[in-house]
Amino acid sequence: MIDNNKLIEYYSEYPDVHVIGDQYLCAELGLNKITDEIKEKKIDRIVIAACSFKLHGFLFRKTIEKAGINRFLISFANIREQNSWVHDNEPEKATIKAIDQINMAIEQVKLLEPLEVQHAKVNPAALIIGGGIAGIKASLVIADAGFKVYLVERNLTIGGHMALFDKTFPTLDCSICILGPLMVEIKDHPNIELLTYSEIESVEGYVGNFTIKVKKKPRFVNEETCVGCFNLCRDVCPIDVEDTFFPRKAIDIVYPQAIPLYPNILEDYCIGCKACAQACDREAIDFEQEIETIEFDVGTIIAATGFKTFDP
Repeated sequence: MIDNNKLIEYYSEYPDVHVIGDQYLCAELGLNKITDEIKEKKIDRIVIAACSFKLHGFLFRKTIEKAGINRFLISFANIREQNSWVHDNEPEKATIKAIDQINMAIEQVKLLEPLEVQHAKVNPAALIIGGGIAGIKASLVIADAGFKVYLVERNLTIGGHMALFDKTFPTLDCSICILGPLMVEIKDHPNIELLTYSEIESVEGYVGNFTIKVKKKPRFVNEETCVGCFNLCRDVCPIDVEDTFFPRKAIDIVYPQAIPLYPNILEDYCIGCKACAQACDREAIDFEQEIETIEFDVGTIIAATGFKTFDP
């Protein structure tokens, strides 16, 4: 544990620094104490070496603003999560580290300048990058609230890792039984525009107003005319391809529950026999498809890009 009394003693003699010690600084009594000391001592900058900035930062900003200090003239030394909680068996070293942390915060706060809160119009549309379970849930929450959502997934189908699992931990429920209905809901939701086999090319703009360019790779299948039967084109394809989990044809779907349920042609394996095009009575096979650039505007971007496994 950090020796708080030693910290108070150390900074009582520190030039141009006034110390406030309180066991419950983020409670009402502690906040009132900060306000009183600011007014009495004419303090113009604040360093907080207590509590959690993420949970209580807004409280301290609000408190110093009421006392007459610009809310941005404050610095935080996280001696709890980044020190006390990880060095509880080394109190002396933890105390020395706390002094270093507070010293850095003091030097930082000296350089801060007053800022004013500004307001800007925000585009209500949202971009979700990644079509795994996190991206799916984020898309549905925002879309159900009535906002336009662009869900961009670089693979041929949404679902991510969860779609490849047999069961979920710790309940051992059927993975696709949980995920499948959510995937269908994404496809049918009027507020969601799904862009699979696509990647972000560029993001430009400023907070609340971004212009997005997406590069959509060709499936060589017209999604507007294809009905997702996939048997006719796949069954006549003469090329077998070893895929990650099971064999597939040069034209095939990822798996039967894929959303969207459109096949794609693997350009590196296709021999151009056009048997699939001849078998498709919808004339959905399009060998002339090229990379398409799609541009749209959003105000919010959520990166739900998932994870990659690796062999250490």
